[in-house]
Amino acid sequence: MAVSKLVKYLLFNFNLWFFVGGIGIFSFSAFVRINKADFQITDELLPAVDVLIFVGAMTMAFGFLGCCGVLQESRCLLAIFFKGLLVMFLMLLSVGVLGAISRTASAQEMLKEHMKDLLPLSEQPQDFQASFQIVEVTGFCCGFFGGHHDWGNAKAVPPSCNCRDFTRNCTVLEGRRIYATPCMTYYMTWLDRVSVTLMGIASGFGILMILAMIFSTIMFCQLRDGNKRFFLSF
Repeated sequence: MAVSKLVKYLLFNFNLWFFVGGIGIFSFSAFVRINKADFQITDELLPAVDVLIFVGAMTMAFGFLGCCGVLQESRCLLAIFFKGLLVMFLMLLSVGVLGAISRTASAQEMLKEHMKDLLPLSEQPQDFQASFQIVEVTGFCCGFFGGHHDWGNAKAVPPSCNCRDFTRNCTVLEGRRIYATPCMTYYMTWLDRVSVTLMGIASGFGILMILAMIFSTIMFCQLRDGNKRFFLSF
């Protein structure tokens, strides 16, 4: 059948990269989901991570189907591949939208309101306090909004607030040097960085998916036209 070798070669390589990329997306997203406390994933970002896990799994499956469709020159497999890519493209578009929404002022205000319900921090469960103390150490900060006041009282302020880097903004509390910067600043910076990463992943794979859909459509049409000429020759 009259199928362009260039289109066949390009589509096969696209599918191969989709399969490998799907493994990478699925593995990384699942690792982040399992260790969400270590990555400081908020509830607002969990839907985007879950979508990436699903997209990664589907990318592996459809990448494999695409490779088989190209090698066997199967119109059926190419049609399934095209429809699967279209669905995944729409899902990746939703990831990009979620990433963009998380950067808006309204979304950040919602996050702030959610965190206000956690005050004072000293009354929260021990596992939450332990996770937040890790944030304080890594972010060189103390408390959410009001610094050490968010812990309730001076005696409840944990050692994670102790100022270890004197180049940072520090203050004195009952003879202790502690970080004066609230962790909300660190959270907003981190959230913005994660949002940009999500949008970058969605945009990059979205462009590749569009190209793969174009090449699969071209190959599908070439196979169809080849079949028509084959039957008309009789």
